[in-house]
Amino acid sequence: MNASERFCHAYHQTLHTPEHALGGNNDAWFTQFREQALDSFSAQGLPTAKTENWKYTRLKPIEQVDFNHTTAPATTLPQDQLDAIPHCPNGYQLVFINGRFEESLSRLPPITNAPIQETILCDFHRAIETHSDHLKSTLGKIAHTNHHPFAALNSMFTSNGVFLWVHQNNHIQQPIHCLFISTTMDKPNVCHPRLLLIMEDNSEATVFEHYMFIPEFKGLKGPNTQQTTESPPCFTNAVTEILMGPNARMQHYTLQQESPANIHIAGLHVMQQPSSYFSNHSFFLGGKLTRNDIRISLAGKAAECVLTGGYCIGDQQHLDQHIQIDHLEPECHSRTLYKGVIQDHARAVFNGKIVVHPAAQQTNAKLVNKNLLLSTKGHVDTKPELQIYADDVVCSHGATVGQLDDAALFYLQTRGITKTAAKTLLASAFIGETLESISQPLIQKLIIPPVLNQLNQLINPLKKTVFSNHKKEGL
Repeated sequence: MNASERFCHAYHQTLHTPEHALGGNNDAWFTQFREQALDSFSAQGLPTAKTENWKYTRLKPIEQVDFNHTTAPATTLPQDQLDAIPHCPNGYQLVFINGRFEESLSRLPPITNAPIQETILCDFHRAIETHSDHLKSTLGKIAHTNHHPFAALNSMFTSNGVFLWVHQNNHIQQPIHCLFISTTMDKPNVCHPRLLLIMEDNSEATVFEHYMFIPEFKGLKGPNTQQTTESPPCFTNAVTEILMGPNARMQHYTLQQESPANIHIAGLHVMQQPSSYFSNHSFFLGGKLTRNDIRISLAGKAAECVLTGGYCIGDQQHLDQHIQIDHLEPECHSRTLYKGVIQDHARAVFNGKIVVHPAAQQTNAKLVNKNLLLSTKGHVDTKPELQIYADDVVCSHGATVGQLDDAALFYLQTRGITKTAAKTLLASAFIGETLESISQPLIQKLIIPPVLNQLNQLINPLKKTVFSNHKKEGL
């Protein structure tokens, strides 16, 4: 069997084996949802080099491994590693370990018999049991499985994740921390996190998707221990659907700091209605193979989106970013800025596309991608695109690939700064523009230290510098 056939076989095996059965089997609509996703994935299969949007990315790390799809047992992490899990006491938190929701480590709003106007925040298992009508009306309506094979694969195995429904005029002041932890397993494992976030009229929320690795077995210790390339890889296939109602606002953050042996495929699909505001700030540090797809539809007049991102990769890591923003209605604004630092034999792929449809007059859109190569062996493929079918627009796009300025390095060295420290300083200043976009203080403490640590490791791999500690910061 090829990889696509193995996934389909695993679906049938998982669905019909009682001890491994997926949740939601008692709801006919949910079973139909999965079956439709199965048909879609079977028709598409995994993308190949012949697929235009995947021509720079090979999926051999997925194709050559037979992943375990069964739900992982309850965590066996020792207490010292449980203590190392970052916590956000001033916000809500949902913690998942190897795909399993850990209620004891999570912090959610109390369950009450409040009227429907109250906000709903829970894991997917509870949502399937108690909010089936809400899921039925929205799940899969934004991430279309017939165009995205990994969204179809996720829909086949959707069993757990995060469900958020913010009712109209509700403003959630606390950030919502969605923490997905992978650990060292005795065999290759795959999990399919699903996030469905619904923002009704004039609502507001801040959501932080956080993917990290903590070693568990083989005598490894500490949350910063690196997984070896001989360890079985973990495969995370995440899909996030967001529906923004009129005048709704959301700040959305993503941090991927998984093991360098892991595979991370992510899809962020957003539908925006009139005068809504959505921002995404994403940072990618780990993973042997990482693919991040973002699809934004500005489907209401005067909607606005802001996308910023940073990536710091080295060794033989491969990172592929694909972004498409569809301006469908008039007076919409979009701003996109992505910066990357590439070391060793790493390869970064960036494809950013802005499509201005005929009805989208008075569009204002800007897209920029900048890359800093720290070695002569790194590789970058960057392709910003504009497709404009309206005549009253202000649009621009650009991309750069370069190395550190020798004159700037020399200047810093003449001031008594070592060459390594000068490189770190310049690289930090380069990526700093994306870090400045993080406006939430609690989230700053969770994102900025790992990014700076990764930069330091890329430039000076023999020296381990920890810029911050979660517990010391009171997180």
